[in-house]
Amino acid sequence: MSKFIFRNIPNLVVLFRVILIFIVIFLFSIESLISRIFGLGLLVIAALADWLDGFLARKLKLSSPVGAMLDTLGDRITENLLLIFFAYKQLVPLFVPLIFIARSLVSDFIRCLCYHQNIETFSIQKSKLGIIFVASRFSRVLYLLIKIFIFFLGGIILAVETMLQNLDTLLLNLKLVIIYGSVILVFFNLLRFVLLIYDSRNILKEIFTK
Repeated sequence: MSKFIFRNIPNLVVLFRVILIFIVIFLFSIESLISRIFGLGLLVIAALADWLDGFLARKLKLSSPVGAMLDTLGDRITENLLLIFFAYKQLVPLFVPLIFIARSLVSDFIRCLCYHQNIETFSIQKSKLGIIFVASRFSRVLYLLIKIFIFFLGGIILAVETMLQNLDTLLLNLKLVIIYGSVILVFFNLLRFVLLIYDSRNILKEIFTK
């Protein structure tokens, strides 16, 4: 039992992160400054857990293709749930979560096909642009930072909404920032998706023409 737990420490961290996101959304849905500040605190912990699972996998030499797919699954649940919630709260346009959901379903389907061809997630990218904008550590970190910025800004806006006196102008400016930021995030998301399709075109052609 202890050996099983040790081998799955990174996966358990992913599970912990997903559970935290449900709690964060619950706290954000309560119209209370204390609840929303507490939700922001848990969002910080979830962001740290996102870094921690990868760090532990490398440090303990527990990295595996399945672990990488579970980490991606955790990312999908996190980003899609938060974007749906923020769209429900009218902080981001509805098309943002809709595009994210559609893109994640198709891209993960492609990655699943590649996995059965013994091709790991970021090994799909062979083009120069694919490597730069999808597979490179810089692009992944930048993409993650933009998402974290959107999520935290959404939480801050919800907290500010509970203190409306003399904060209307600040609230309006923050809402404009999150809208423009979410549009930038969608463009980045779609760029990575197009490059994934482009770099996997030969694999997909081979699979669907058999």
